Amino acid sequence: MSGERADLKPLIQWMEHGDPDLVPVVMADGLSTAASYFGVPVRTEGKSVSFTEVAESPVTPEMVLQCSRETGMHLAPGLGYSTALVAIEFMDDVEMIVREEPCSDGLRRFTTLRTPKGELSDVFITPPGRPACWEEHLVTTAEDLPAFAYFIEEAARVSAEDNRVREKVTASFRAQTEKWPAEVAVCTVTAVPTFALTCNLYMDTTAAFYLMADHAALMERLFEAEERRNAVVIACAAEAGADYVKGAINGLELYSPAIYERYFIPQALAIHEQAHALGLRAWVHTCGHMHRLIQTGTYEAMDVDVLESLSHPPLGDVDELGEDRAKLGTSIATRGGVNVSLFYEPDLEGVRARTREVAEQTHGYHHMIGDTNDSFPPYPRENILAAVDELDKMGVLLRA
Repeated sequence: MSGERADLKPLIQWMEHGDPDLVPVVMADGLSTAASYFGVPVRTEGKSVSFTEVAESPVTPEMVLQCSRETGMHLAPGLGYSTALVAIEFMDDVEMIVREEPCSDGLRRFTTLRTPKGELSDVFITPPGRPACWEEHLVTTAEDLPAFAYFIEEAARVSAEDNRVREKVTASFRAQTEKWPAEVAVCTVTAVPTFALTCNLYMDTTAAFYLMADHAALMERLFEAEERRNAVVIACAAEAGADYVKGAINGLELYSPAIYERYFIPQALAIHEQAHALGLRAWVHTCGHMHRLIQTGTYEAMDVDVLESLSHPPLGDVDELGEDRAKLGTSIATRGGVNVSLFYEPDLEGVRARTREVAEQTHGYHHMIGDTNDSFPPYPRENILAAVDELDKMGVLLRA
């Protein structure tokens, strides 16, 4: 991380040169946390959600800020994730058709992409009270690759050459940035190209592994195209006032060490080097098996500033948190350590005990206690407050 600067926002100041014996609480999703606190829904039922847009929610930024003030929890709101789909309206020969229809399971959204090389389609379902997911993906077999390749490469070209794409992405990010006070650190979501193109947004992981093995040259060409588009998005985020780029990468429960070495590490490093050159910081989310990645120096090789989620078994494999946190050293701040599943259980003492354990095992390092992934539906209110209260009783809570 950079040296001491007086103009840094409070949470960043603490990460860079604040007292590591003080512990902030930072939950993954501020909207869901505020929904828990106020006892209101976090999303508007009957509306389709999306992984590529900031969801419509009854929870306002003012409610999130009030929750932060009254509980002492810190915020790290996101500005959304700008994918290749944002460039379609500026492509002369690619058309996107979207229709939605109610069903017994909730709301289905059907998306069709028509390209000169063929047609792609997917189905996304938003069930009431449960997480949204894909039922069908744009890419299912090698027969879909010509159309997919045309779309990804054309999106990269248009994003780099057409200033209207930059203006649209920057305006979208700025609209989110302006919702928050100047002292709140905000991030834009990005992803290393290999993960972005193979992790359900476009294809399921089973299809992805076959395609990476059988069509490696083509997939690598698409990774390079996505990297060029990513560079545009990161520049837009910096212009819009973001503080971090935040990307998710599954751990070794899904991707192999060889994939990390060949793709994820160099791609993440390229993103983070650009981010640092633009004055942004690099935040990486890995919620599964990351013990070996920590022990082999993967995150240092990626030039990471903030790392989450340090999930313990059975969701992750960080069962020696103190050892792994020490291995990361003082140049990387961390967040998480309390599994999502524990926050859902009716076991307040379990939450308190794990909170104490995490605080003790990360003592002396900059660590933000929080959950290990996004939460939907929202956690029980008392579970979140139990973590905050336990740190307060320990005398180590860093209040917002």
